[in-house]
Order: sequence, then structure tokens, then C-alpha cells
Amino acid sequence: MTGIKLSRLVEGMTVLEAPPTDPEVTGLCYDSRRLKAGDCFVAIPGTHTDGHRYVETALRDGAVAAVVTRRVGTAWPQVVVPDTRQALGLMSSTWYRHPSRDLVVIGVTGTDGKTTTTTMIQQMLLAASRPAGSMSTVDIRYGDNVDLNDSRQTTLEALEIQEQLARMRDSGLKYAVIETSSHGLALQRVLGVHYDVAAFTNIAHEHLDFHKTIEAYQEAKARLIDLTAGSAAKGITKTAVLNRDDPSYAYLVNRAIARQITYGVQMDADLKAAKVEATADGLHLEASTPLGPLSLRLKLSGRWNAANALAAAATGVAVGLTLDEIRNGLEGFSGVSGRMERVDLGQPFNVIIDYAHTPQSLEKVLRELRPITKGKLIAVFGSAGDRDREKRPWMGEIAARLSDYAVFTNEDPREEDAMAILNQIAAGAEEVGWKEGEQYARIEDRRQGIAHAVRRAGPGDTILLAGKGHERSILIGRGKEPWDERAAAEGAIRGLRV
Repeated sequence: MTGIKLSRLVEGMTVLEAPPTDPEVTGLCYDSRRLKAGDCFVAIPGTHTDGHRYVETALRDGAVAAVVTRRVGTAWPQVVVPDTRQALGLMSSTWYRHPSRDLVVIGVTGTDGKTTTTTMIQQMLLAASRPAGSMSTVDIRYGDNVDLNDSRQTTLEALEIQEQLARMRDSGLKYAVIETSSHGLALQRVLGVHYDVAAFTNIAHEHLDFHKTIEAYQEAKARLIDLTAGSAAKGITKTAVLNRDDPSYAYLVNRAIARQITYGVQMDADLKAAKVEATADGLHLEASTPLGPLSLRLKLSGRWNAANALAAAATGVAVGLTLDEIRNGLEGFSGVSGRMERVDLGQPFNVIIDYAHTPQSLEKVLRELRPITKGKLIAVFGSAGDRDREKRPWMGEIAARLSDYAVFTNEDPREEDAMAILNQIAAGAEEVGWKEGEQYARIEDRRQGIAHAVRRAGPGDTILLAGKGHERSILIGRGKEPWDERAAAEGAIRGLRV
């Protein structure tokens, strides 16, 4: 890419102090370790460090300018702005020539179901011959091409988002579906993305370590509506797709936007499920819609996927798909890696992998598995370190109420003491009468924990491996250990035969 003048890159932004020169910028960078000569370095405050510490190093190493919230040292040139995160979002969009203005952009947010709904919408659009890409927790899709998302970020940093959108635009795609997290919204990673549809799954107890209160968490999610309503016009009515069944509806419905489309399984809505039936092959769903009655046979387990399918269908209505296009797209969707994924090596018990890592999602999955389990229901899960601590005993209590046995094990302990996390989960289980050694075990090593559960399982039992899903690593300390949940489960099952 050819260069761009610094003044042009910061055009339209609030600049508190500009340098005396106007250098040519040949790249953007917010990580000083990846800096190339000619880059403009943007100093971003992070979890463990602050980019302002590396400004002078970046300028010495060949950066032609730095964007800061306060001047650092005496080196020139530095652009002082009120908020460097905001600046990175806007500058990234400018650098890549505002790719989202040339795409119909759909944002999907919520606590649970975001990845499934995002991928469902992308696949539905493709099936309707609408060239579409998507970015999710699991992968980045360009039409039929799939790249794994190994970043451990649901919503990438602003520079990477704009880069991916530009790649979608330049490869001829017309639609982009972005799984948009509360972190991504609060940290302004999606500033400069021009959304057309804001779709919501649910808002439940999660990420309070970051947002501090459920109100702040809700407000971060609600910003997606504000961003959508204020985005560039592209001939698509700016629309919020809202879950009528979720308590967040009462909060979100008052956000100003040109159009709202509601969906619901329980409550009356624009798209309303009249029937949801779990079958051996998946889900059978009958619903009324603004386009007429919709009958769906989904290749998905889990009744909650009825709501995800309705959210996707409502998004289809918002962007002008026909009822047949919606039906064909949703019925062709076969699911996402690590979401109610079966591990079957011919063993006499069921093993299910699911990403459920919140109290609500764990409860939903256990409730779904309970009636289809003839024997014992065994849950294997943990809770992330340096994250929402309040949910840990709650998840232990849910396991004690809905399963017959549980193994509390590592998820991503990060810099917390791993056994201390497991103790907090166990405390919730003991509150409702469980005893260690009888109904539960604490096994720090996840591979050993899974093997323990597999050894205990008998014919007709179900083992739920929750919390990791598709993830390819376990975060311990500040490092990553490679991880493959399916491989660990298969290894444990094969170990029975040795």
C-alpha cells in the first residue's frame, strides 16, 4: 500500500497538539515489537502494559510519528489526542479506505450464541448467493474459505478488523458479519465500522471483571445500536434485531434506530416460534414471520439454537432475503466447531464438547442433556482466571443441581492460583450438599480431569466437556500451552482399551 500523509490520516479527529512536520506514513502499528520503518505508532493502554512506554523506542526504531494522549519525552513528531483507542479505530478505517462503507455489515452481540448466530448468518447469505464473509471467536471466513482465529479475541483489534474488512471488499464480497463483543465495543475496536444491522442474542452474567457492573456491561452492548444508527447510509434500513424473551429487551428497545425486528420463543414477537421440537436429527421449528410461516428442520442440537436461528432469520428479513432463502440457508447449516460437538469412537457413553463458560450457558447445556441421558450426567469444567470471580460458586452449584458427578479442572487459570479457582467452584457445589470424592473431584490438569471422567463413565452416561470448545490453547501464567479438547477426549477414550 502506498503512503498517506499524517495530516490526512488524522483528518476529522480531535487533535490537541500536532507536530511541526507532516511525514508520509507507510503503515500503522500499535505493537512496538512489530514496528516497521515508516509506520505511525499508536500508543494504546493495555491490560499489562501501556504503549506510551514504547513511544521513544518506536520513534528511534523508524516510526515517522506517534499518536499519544500525552507527550512522551522530547522526540518528535507526536500527535496528541484525547483517546488513542478511538484514534486507532478511525485511523485504521482511513488507512484501509473505509472498507465497511462498501459492504453490508451485520454485527452480532450477546453473552451466549454469538459465534453460532454469526456463522449461521454468513452461511445463510452464501446459500442465497450473497457473497459474505465473517469474523468470529472461532474463525474468519471469506466466502467458502475458512481461517482459524487463534488470537483468543472474539473481536480483533481495530487495525486487524479493518484489514479483514478490506480483504473482504477487495475479494468481491458484499456482506460482512462481525461477532462484536462487549470488550470490542467498550475498547472502541469497532469504531470506524459502518454497521447496517445490530443483532442481539442475550445479555447475562459475564465479564464483570472488566465492566464492573451488569449495567455497564449492558451499556457496552447497547453501543452497537448507537454505532449502527449513526453509520453511513448504504441503502439498507438501519435495524436492531432484538430478543423479546431476554430481560435486556426492556433496556435495548428504547435505543433510537430506524427499525427494530423482534424474535422470541416465549414472548410475542415479529418472528415468533409456535413450536420447537428436539428430534434425533436436530431441531424442528415452526415460526410466524413478517414474510409468512417458516418451518425449519435444523441440523443442530440444543433448544437454545431455536432462538439463534430466529435471530439469523430476522437478520435475513432485515437485509431483504426471501423466506425460501432464509429456510434453505438455515437448514443447510451444520454447526460450529466446539458447540455441542459429539466425540464418538464407538464407546458406550456420550461425550459432548461445548464452549459453555457462563452460568447460564452451562445450565442450558446440562438441562438439554439431562432428559436424553439414560445413565449419569458427568460435567467437566473450570472457570477462567483473572476474570469474573462471582460466577465460580454459582457454576459449582449449577453442576451440583443438574449433574450426577463433576470434575472441576483448569480452563484458563492465567495468573491466578489454579486450585484456588477450583476451590471456589467446589464451594458452590458443597453449598447444596456435594462432597469431594463422592460427587466431585478437583483435578488441576485438564487432560487428567477428562481421563478421570472417562474412566468413571458407564453405558448410557453422558460426559459434558464445557468451557474450552474450539480453543487451541490453555492460558497458564502469561504463557499458552497448546490444547485440543477433542484430541484429549479421544485420547482418554482410547486409553480405556489399553
